[in-house]
Amino acid sequence: MKRYFKLITIIVFTITTLNSYSAFMVTQTSFGVDLARPVTEDTTLINQSDKTVRVRVDFEKPNWIKDEYYLGDQLVAYPKIVVIPPKGKIEVKIAPRIKKDLKDGEYVAFLMFKEMPARNTNNQVTMLMNIGVPYYGRKGKLLTGIEFKDLKIEKNEEGYELLGTGKNIGNFSYNVNVGVKLYKNKKLISEETFKQGFHRDQLVKLKKSISLNEKADYAEVIFENEKVNFSKGFTFEL
Repeated sequence: MKRYFKLITIIVFTITTLNSYSAFMVTQTSFGVDLARPVTEDTTLINQSDKTVRVRVDFEKPNWIKDEYYLGDQLVAYPKIVVIPPKGKIEVKIAPRIKKDLKDGEYVAFLMFKEMPARNTNNQVTMLMNIGVPYYGRKGKLLTGIEFKDLKIEKNEEGYELLGTGKNIGNFSYNVNVGVKLYKNKKLISEETFKQGFHRDQLVKLKKSISLNEKADYAEVIFENEKVNFSKGFTFEL
């Protein structure tokens, strides 16, 4: 199941508020949990500096998901505040408290590790580190589906451009491989491939340029991910 949790990786935020820089790291940079059989997981915070570091552990909602897909209010982290000695490490556990009536699909939260000011800073300017780790939980039957609108291939100065929108109408997030093939007189003259992520219930604006010096008369576009059994193709007369 964890092979699907590659859509986003660790996100680091810094807040400038320092004379000395306190650095810590998190050993696990993403969590993927089966919500039908939830288990407590853990990660380790490592203090790479020569000073004591205090860190608050909390949850936040990613800005791309709706409130009903937020999992943070069903998770408990402990200890809530950790004090890591110089060059030391502390283990933090994340325990799920999943509601019994939770519908099938994917739910997300950021597990946030926020460095706290030292107690003896004496109002010195400091740089505090925040690290956000994605926590994905999935339950039951996972459904794929992307609704495409206004999909088209247009000529531009560099060659051609794929335009349109795609909305994930399934109940979980996944990447798709996008292949664009351009033809002239039934002969393939250009091929472009790229990856596009589709978060649950998210509308994505597609805008991809394909460099080409000659004029094409036909195009094929395929969106696919074999692992989740999704494939959809389109053809265009140019």
